[in-house]
Amino acid sequence: MAPAPSKVFVDTGAFIALLDKRDRFHEAAKAFYLSVSKRASLVTTLLVVAETYTWLRYHGDFNLALRFLKAVEKASESGMLNVSYPDAAICEKGRAVLEKYRDQKLSYTDAVSFAVIETLQISDVFGFDSHFYAAKCNLHPVVSR
Repeated sequence: MAPAPSKVFVDTGAFIALLDKRDRFHEAAKAFYLSVSKRASLVTTLLVVAETYTWLRYHGDFNLALRFLKAVEKASESGMLNVSYPDAAICEKGRAVLEKYRDQKLSYTDAVSFAVIETLQISDVFGFDSHFYAAKCNLHPVVSR
């Protein structure tokens, strides 16, 4: 087994798969999270948190979405999760990412995530969005589509 990465960026798809037992990637996400959460520093952005909350609120229910926010707050306070709050420089890099990858349908959240990943020199992403391959990231867990 390969050594665990030191830093892992957590994308929206990973949070959703962890929380939604009906998600087709739930078991893979759970297994990966359990294998890496104590050995790596987990990083996400406020935009990913907002996107995840919105998805959970619209596709789940208010209580699930609120539990997610509380879990993020608790994980952040305990040091288990570093939530990056994008500043003007990161937002500018995000816009540059959108221009660079104009041939792909990236969301602004994805673009800011790319900027944070580059700035923090993160090469591993916990998620299921193949756009991260464009940023030369390793996507975990590996699943067949």
